[in-house]
Amino acid sequence: MEHCNQSKLAENTREGSPGKSIPAGGEYSAQAFSRWSIRLAAGLIVLAATAAYSNSLQCPFIFDDTHDIVGNISIRHLWPIWGVFVVQSQGQAALHGRPVMNFSLAINCATGDLKPFPYHITNLLVHALAGLALFGIVRRTLLLPSLGGRFAAAATSLALGVALIWTLHPLQTGAVTYVTQRYESMMGLFYLLALYAVVRCGTSAHPRRWAAATVAAALLGMGCKEVAVSIPITILLYDRAFLAGSFREALRRRRGMYAGLAAAWAAFVVLFMCSYSRGGWAGYGLPVSWIEYSRSQFGVILHYLRLAFWPCPLVLDYGWPVARSVGEILPGAVVIGGMAAATAYALVRWPQWGFVGAWFFLILAPTSSVMPLADLAFEHRMYLPLAAVATGVMVGGCLVGQWLVRRGTISSPTLRVTGGVLVTCASITLGIVTFHRNVDYQSELSLWEDTAAKAPRNARAHGNLGAALVASGRADEAIAHCNKALEIDPTFAAPHNTLGIVLAGCGRFDEATVHFQEALKLKPDYADAHYNLGLALAGHGQIEEAIGHYQQALKIEPNYAEALNNLAWLRATCPEAPFRNGARAIELARRAIELSGGRNPNHFDTLAAAYAEAGRFAEAVRTAEKALELATQQNQQQMAESIKVKIPLYRAGTPFRETQPAVADSARP
Repeated sequence: MEHCNQSKLAENTREGSPGKSIPAGGEYSAQAFSRWSIRLAAGLIVLAATAAYSNSLQCPFIFDDTHDIVGNISIRHLWPIWGVFVVQSQGQAALHGRPVMNFSLAINCATGDLKPFPYHITNLLVHALAGLALFGIVRRTLLLPSLGGRFAAAATSLALGVALIWTLHPLQTGAVTYVTQRYESMMGLFYLLALYAVVRCGTSAHPRRWAAATVAAALLGMGCKEVAVSIPITILLYDRAFLAGSFREALRRRRGMYAGLAAAWAAFVVLFMCSYSRGGWAGYGLPVSWIEYSRSQFGVILHYLRLAFWPCPLVLDYGWPVARSVGEILPGAVVIGGMAAATAYALVRWPQWGFVGAWFFLILAPTSSVMPLADLAFEHRMYLPLAAVATGVMVGGCLVGQWLVRRGTISSPTLRVTGGVLVTCASITLGIVTFHRNVDYQSELSLWEDTAAKAPRNARAHGNLGAALVASGRADEAIAHCNKALEIDPTFAAPHNTLGIVLAGCGRFDEATVHFQEALKLKPDYADAHYNLGLALAGHGQIEEAIGHYQQALKIEPNYAEALNNLAWLRATCPEAPFRNGARAIELARRAIELSGGRNPNHFDTLAAAYAEAGRFAEAVRTAEKALELATQQNQQQMAESIKVKIPLYRAGTPFRETQPAVADSARP
């Protein structure tokens, strides 16, 4: 391991530490000013991030949040701790594919249950810390001896500019405002911390500590998202370009660190092979071929680059089509292929610039190369690659300015003022656009209206907009968008499910049944369609068929709280004796309460009815009173009135008979 005694410039990259003698006069003043400017820059990054995302903190859960947060049973309890890391998938225990991220969600759940606010606060904190880490990386890199002091005077200003542009860029909203994409932002934080640690490792008097920090950050990043698998390669390229000068010297100086990174790789492979993510949860193994996926990525990456410089329009869900014609493939292939070739050449000829290009391509490689994922394009995938673009533009602009100063075209003071004004204007503009983009996330309805307008050929956008319209009571508009989704993609099952809900709500039971059955024909393992069909059948007295569909929904999704509750209700209250089973109803209702966190009065009402069916009337009364208390607290007046009717029955030793609760768990689009 190398020690930081190479040069005075390297020494100046260190933070002040106890026991060091304090320099006198001007040197002390310069160092004090440097520390003050660093703290000011750090505070500005945090304040800017907070201002830009201040209107995101009350945004609801959206899209995949329903599955990864609301329906994620593993985050409901922090103890026993292994429950957060070992989850149930298709009835079998498996490691969670992204355990570090899941643990962070469990902490949020413990502090704020399923209220979005603590999740958004954590996302903002992660993003702000990532901005600080990027600031530290750029600043310390620009001060390294390998750059010959070319940027020493402007290191803090340049690093601040890079960090502000990256932190405030509206392209980042997909990874910050969209809660579930903490996968990306938290992975990005640990990726940046690993790189920061290796910079410190190369310039510190205690390199072993920083080497250990590098390995730890890399391992944590891999526990957040698979993209972090490229960390060891990125670190080696950085080491060779900025610290050691060659691959051989990098491996010689920091052999222990690279051994640790190799071990982190091995741990990642074990995690990936043993986790349930490899079965499709992370998007792998989908029908699109690797050739179709890879040839489409030229256009996708070109689009990402355009958004980096002109972030409009921003789209939550593109539904990006597979590129098939030469005209769809060739432009992107020429530009991106040329960039990749230039990066490869630069890695040999100018390794420091080559590193910037490699950073961009390496981080995009797992999602934008040959491995097919669930979707061809998502903006959150540019979270870290955007740092390479911002750094390249800022440092390149500085070099152009220095060249103009040498030519006498512009003076140094004018250059500094001009650069400062440009960066300030860009940062303010980007922050304002980010703030306005967050307005789209204020409700699922507004977000899917925005998405469907910007991606009119995206069947999923229209289908999800239809579901959001149903929830808002706008049935006619919902039908129109569901029909539009089916027009675009006749094999899309979700719009049939939504249409079934709308038609069932209008009393058009036969038509609703046709749509539910069509959804199940297109997607046999569609738990929501089984549940909704069971709900409709129960409402029309077809108890045996309803029970069959509830059971099928639970076979597909064992932790489906609504299906458990409604099946328990039928087992407890059905007028037809052959279908009743008090003991089984108690078991199902208890499980529903556990899964819902004990907050749903509906589920306590069901448990009370189950106790009554089993002849346990004292427990039925206590449970019904608990249900009444919850319903009153939550201002569910219809629910409360229904429970009040049942309590005297239980006190008189009489079970309740009904095919559905007064306020049933609602249909799920």
